[in-house]
Amino acid sequence: MSESHRLRRLDLNLLRSLDSLLRERNVSRAAAAINVSQPVMSAALARLRRHFDDELLVRRDNRYELTFLAQQLRPVLTEALEAVDRVAGGHTAFDPDSEFQISVICGEVVAAIALPAIRRRMVEGAPNSTLRVTEPSRMRSTEIESSLTSEMDGVFLPHGWIRHLESIDVLDDQWVFAVAQDDPAAALTMDDLGSRPWLVAQVGDGEYARGMQQVLAAGVRPRIDVTVTGSMSMPFFLRGTDRVAVMGRRLVAEMGDLFGVREVPGPMELEHIRTAFWWHPSRRDDPTHRWFRDLVAGSRLST
Repeated sequence: MSESHRLRRLDLNLLRSLDSLLRERNVSRAAAAINVSQPVMSAALARLRRHFDDELLVRRDNRYELTFLAQQLRPVLTEALEAVDRVAGGHTAFDPDSEFQISVICGEVVAAIALPAIRRRMVEGAPNSTLRVTEPSRMRSTEIESSLTSEMDGVFLPHGWIRHLESIDVLDDQWVFAVAQDDPAAALTMDDLGSRPWLVAQVGDGEYARGMQQVLAAGVRPRIDVTVTGSMSMPFFLRGTDRVAVMGRRLVAEMGDLFGVREVPGPMELEHIRTAFWWHPSRRDDPTHRWFRDLVAGSRLST
């Protein structure tokens, strides 16, 4: 029996559960992703295993891996759910009084700076709407792209992570050098960058943020004192110390006074950051998604 025929014999709820299980590769995370309890997801996995006569998820050490059949099912399942969504979204007009949820993947900095204003505009235009935000954490770009199917409406990420998808620019920013607010330095020299202790952030699959990569490419060999994942915790490790860091200018400008950090000129100008909202082609003609994209486009923050 073909995979597509097997999928047609399943009810929609099981298809959603299967999609979440194959993406998350973890019963608890799969349940949370579609807002069901873990017992419900465990029961769904048991039914799916009986239906396909296949384990689908197999434990290897401390993680789960997809079986060969599960790997074959992923693209077929994506196509099936996209077709269901096209049928379900076949109405021609956006209803601002309807109840609906917009689900997005968004990093912590953009979530703090851009999403509150977007959410306010959502409430003004569609008071019964809700917004669900999921952090990308340490997901690879390929994993993020694969999530933009039936469940996620889009992702907010800087250019360079995702290609070949439609997008709207949302936030213009620039990497800058940052120190504690009470640091006496009026500017940083190359010698300062080599001698001072550093606070650095890792993003994605353990890489340094682009601004820090530029510092390394300039020949600086930083004495790394603290490494964090993401950016929101950086001010707490920076204030009251002589550490130096590379951070986004908007985060420093909007939260520097509160957190006790400030921007300081350095020996080089660092790169600009352009964050966009990306979505899967299957969302292009959905009236609600078009409304949200228009709202996002109207909320763009420029330097």
